[in-house]
Parts: sequence; C-alpha cells; structure tokens
Amino acid sequence: MNNQGITRALVASSATSRIQKTDSGTLRWLSKRLTMLLSGVAAVSLIGCSEPPAATPKAVPAVKVFTVGKQASGQSRRLSGIVNAADKSPLSFGVSGKVIELLVSVGEPVDEGQLLASLDPEPLQIKLTDKRAKLNNARAQLLEAKTTLERTRSLVEQRAASNQELETAAAKFASKESSLQQAQADLTQAELDFDHRQLLSPVAGKVAKLAIDKFQEVSAAEQVITLQSDQLLEVAVRVPETMIRYLDYAQVVQVTFPSLPSATIHGVVSEIGASAEDGNAFPVTITLGGSDDDLRPGMTAAVTFNFDDYLDRRVAYLIPLSAIAIDRGLADPEKYRRGDGSTESQVPVFLFDAESGQIQETAVTVGQLRGNEIEVYAGVAPGDQVVSAGVTFLSDGMAAKAWQPNYPRSPAAQP
Repeated sequence: MNNQGITRALVASSATSRIQKTDSGTLRWLSKRLTMLLSGVAAVSLIGCSEPPAATPKAVPAVKVFTVGKQASGQSRRLSGIVNAADKSPLSFGVSGKVIELLVSVGEPVDEGQLLASLDPEPLQIKLTDKRAKLNNARAQLLEAKTTLERTRSLVEQRAASNQELETAAAKFASKESSLQQAQADLTQAELDFDHRQLLSPVAGKVAKLAIDKFQEVSAAEQVITLQSDQLLEVAVRVPETMIRYLDYAQVVQVTFPSLPSATIHGVVSEIGASAEDGNAFPVTITLGGSDDDLRPGMTAAVTFNFDDYLDRRVAYLIPLSAIAIDRGLADPEKYRRGDGSTESQVPVFLFDAESGQIQETAVTVGQLRGNEIEVYAGVAPGDQVVSAGVTFLSDGMAAKAWQPNYPRSPAAQP
C-alpha cells in the first residue's frame, strides 16, 4: 500500500469511529496532525536511501626545516667578575699599645711613607729608658769583672793566688760579657718597639679598610689598616668546569665594564684555581693591562674568553637547539647516550628528505651550547634539512612536507 492509500485508510477509520462524537473543528485538527506525521515518514525514507559521504583524504603535515651549513668557530664566552686591587697591603703595628692617633679614613688616598696612626709612646719610652740603664749597669759589671780577672791573673803569676781563683774570675768575666750582650739586644728591641709605635704607609694608594678606633688597645701583628693600590687592578671570575681545561696562563682576554661603557681593557690570566668551588666553578684571576680614571675596585666586569683551540681542528656545524628530540633520546637510552666528559653526547634529530617526502630519525654527536644553537660534530652534512620545530610529534618514516612561509605579495607584484 502506498502513502496515499495509508492516508485515506487512516482518515476513513478516524472519521467512522469519531463521527458521532466530534464536530467539524475536531476533524480539521486531526487532518493536520496526520499530514505532519506522514511528512516526517517521507523525510526519513529519503534520508535512508541517500548515498554515504566520500572519505576525506589524510592531510600531510608541514614541518619547519633548517638547512645545515653554518660552521662553528672558536668558542667565545663572557663571564661576570669583580674588580679588585692587585696590590693589597694589610698593615699592623709591631708592638702592642693604645692608639692615640688615627689620621686616615676609609677611601682616603695616602702617599708612600705617610703617617697613618700611632700608639701611646709613654710605656715604650719607659721601657727604652729601663733597657738603657740595664745596659749601662751591664757595662759597669763587665768592667769590674775584667779588672778582677786581670788582677787575679797577675797574682797567679806572683804565686799569690791559686789557679782556681783565676778560673772563677774568668768565668765571672764571661758571664758579665754575656749579660752585656743581652742588655745590648734588649735595648735594640726597645728602640725598635719605640719606632714601631708609628704606622707608616709602605705604598701609595687608598685606605680600603679600618679595623681600629682611636684609644683602642691593639696587639702586635693585629691587622688594623688595609691599603690597596690604584695602579694595578685585577678581576676575579669563576670559570665553569666545562671551560677550565681550555684556559692557559698569560692567555689574553678582553674586559669591559657595564658602568663604564667606553672602557675596554685587555688583561691576561694570572691565576687559575686548583680546585672547584661553589657551583663546580674554578676561581680565575685576570690581571688588567691598564686602568681607567673612573675604574674602582668592587665594580662589575665582563670578561670575554676566546678559545681558538676549542674545536681541536674538528669541523662542527651549528643547528637550532629546538631540533633535538629529547623525548626520543630518553625513550632509547641504549642508542642515545649522554657524554661523561671523556665522550660526547649522542642525541636524536629528524631529517627531512625532500625527494621522498619522509621524515628520517638519525643520531648526531653534539658538543657545547652556543646560545640557542648547539654544536654537531657527526651525523649531519652540509645541505641536510633538519626539522627545527615540533619534533615531539614526529616519528621515523612519517610523510611530511617542508613548511613555506606565506608572505603577503607587494602591490607591484599583484596582477
């Protein structure tokens, strides 16, 4: 039975069963409902008979590539350091006492031989006077012992004294002679102590540090003043363990100063630490070959090291650091190894083959970082196209195409 026959039968059946109970308005309402129902059935029938949609072709991803060709030259590294005075002189009194004069302050320039501070001279003067008196007494006793010895020797010759008396007189003379020498040494030390009450500057420079105050008691050899020379400056830097083996004594470096943009001074490596300190870095001292009127100890310096022999006559190419497929390297540790200082690291990268339109995974030997690039010693050749972005989503053998930037055409080039 077709759709029209079904419609007539339903209408006739409804009209027969409800003819006694409905009026003309109800019949019109039923007719509208039946028409809507049949329209839906017809629509479902048409949908079920339509053809299936065509399959969408799989999209080929576009990858950003970097063409290998840029070679690495001798490495250049810049490290921060602090300017120090090359000549520092910690000064101390040679004798204990109380400071009664302090004639300088921190940062004050001083001349060679200038008086910096002095101690109370009175105790030293008393000691000096006492030593002089003891020396005079020792001289008198020695003279007396000498006279006794000569008289006893004469009496022995006259057989008026025994040899024992002569030996006693000789021993006493020797003792008094020794006492005189000791008194002379004590007086010399007292004179030196008296002179050491004054602290004089051994060099021309500036006062870097004061560790005393006026009327303070100090001990002999206690550091009280530190001088620094302005004529010879140096820079202290910390060199990472990866660089220290390329440093040599007398190696020339370039030093600049952030606070003095116009000042550029050459220096030489004068000291290389024997052991690493904090952060596995070695202390290195750079002696500056010149100075600047505005350069001061304590300023920040930037030291540039150029390692001409860094590559050891090998050829290294630079590729973007983003080309390293870190996840692939971690997933296959037997194939991709991390260097331990004696060996270099093996890491994965993806090469794009333009002819086949495929991605190829390959291992490369890498060295040091150069900013956003890394050195590659083996695994790539000039002209190779290395995928430089999105390597996390790539796999070996997958199809791809080289990404081409869509630059807007200039008005003159448009038809």
